Amino acid sequence: MANTSLYRRYRPETFDDVIGQDHIVKTLKNQIASGTVGHAYLFTGTRGTGKTTIARIFARAVNCATPLNSSPCGKCEVCRGLQEGDNFDIIEIDAASNNGVEQIRELTDKVGFPPTIGRYKVYIIDEVHMLTKSGYNAFLKTLEEPPKHAIFILATTEVHQIPATILSRCLRFDFRLVPASQIAERLKFIFDDNGYTYDDEGINLIANAGQGSVRDALSIADMCVSYSGGDIKYKSVLDVLGASDPQKIASIAEAIVSGDVDSALGEVAGMCELGKSIPILASDLAGFFRNILYIKTCKNAKQLLSIPDTTYALLAPMAEKYSVARCMAIMKAMNGLEGEFRYSTQHRILLEGAIVSCAVGSEANDNLKIKELEARVAHLEKRLKALMQSGFKSTPVQKDAKQVWQMMASKLSEKGHHILALAVPEATISYDDNEVVAELSSKATYDLLSDSKNRVIISELFAEYCDLPIVIKYAGKEAEDKKLPFIKSMFGNKLEIK
Repeated sequence: MANTSLYRRYRPETFDDVIGQDHIVKTLKNQIASGTVGHAYLFTGTRGTGKTTIARIFARAVNCATPLNSSPCGKCEVCRGLQEGDNFDIIEIDAASNNGVEQIRELTDKVGFPPTIGRYKVYIIDEVHMLTKSGYNAFLKTLEEPPKHAIFILATTEVHQIPATILSRCLRFDFRLVPASQIAERLKFIFDDNGYTYDDEGINLIANAGQGSVRDALSIADMCVSYSGGDIKYKSVLDVLGASDPQKIASIAEAIVSGDVDSALGEVAGMCELGKSIPILASDLAGFFRNILYIKTCKNAKQLLSIPDTTYALLAPMAEKYSVARCMAIMKAMNGLEGEFRYSTQHRILLEGAIVSCAVGSEANDNLKIKELEARVAHLEKRLKALMQSGFKSTPVQKDAKQVWQMMASKLSEKGHHILALAVPEATISYDDNEVVAELSSKATYDLLSDSKNRVIISELFAEYCDLPIVIKYAGKEAEDKKLPFIKSMFGNKLEIK
């Protein structure tokens, strides 16, 4: 005899057993208690969050002769009759396979027949977004004015595909993703009920892997039970999920952030040889940097993440060492691979390319560039000081205007004008008795420096070092004209220049 899966064996039978949907349960219980039940409901939300389960509980509860706290008692004659698979008062329809106008017309023809056991005839239409346009049209009139004994519950994961004419006639309930903490508590109850052993790290890993879906989490738990023989531990759950050892992920992450491409690719190659899934590896890396960001920015990160102490010990030093911007950039790069994996068979190449890209832009290289710039600025400041001591400003024409221009560039950087500081070195400097001329061959750079606001900044700063006015000129066209005779001499008169 086939084994019954955990999510089927532990499907809630009353509203009190439902987890994570308190806002919906409370509303439905109040309607049942007050006798204000609607005629059409729309349950929407991601898979495994309880849409069909709550629909079934609600269908039995509205018919129960002696409801307990607005839930079906399960003992009265009506409840026992509705639990039979061949009852005609609770009808479940799969719209994915019964989506045509013929099937809907058959439903609307039979909806007028009264219930056989309870007070209401409840129609649960799953995946209702799969109905055809003609099917919706055939269903619309019945949904608008159903018999008093009929209740429709429409369930879907794709609410945006349902026509507005249908939506406007239903009471809509949006099912939320179930928090991992509640899923973990449910898993503990189930494992305890079956006599399985487990550790909290393994439970939390299963709960997080469910990503808000109770059914997905219980399916993973089923696999873990079969794999480990009822002894569910963190390591065995990692093996079932195909997830990577946190120590290995930490090694790759450390290599990426430090710019060690050789070590990073070597670690990836080793994991690929062990048969690790490339998409899962990329997801694990994204999750690793996400956890670092939590530790770096949240005071109670350890409680929020629900990760083992050993894993937290790996993350904490990295959170202190690396910047938020750096970790964010790598996390986005790894997470962005998910979309690329869908349209490519070269998953490993995509991952390795992303790793190299992230490593080349490493914080270590950034720090090295900053140190080089600081050294250059210090050198320029030293020369500036020597020039100022020699009375440079009183005799500016006899000094090197290029040096003045370079000193001004370093001063621009100090004052926060970094873009200008990077642009001004492109100028060719000359001077006469009346003015200093900065010629630019790049039109874009000329436009930047000749902007009215930027010109004021440059002029005021230049005046601190030199009494002569600074004139900014565009020499791009002249430079090109000077090159033409040389080019023609190389290629001859046949060369056509446009």
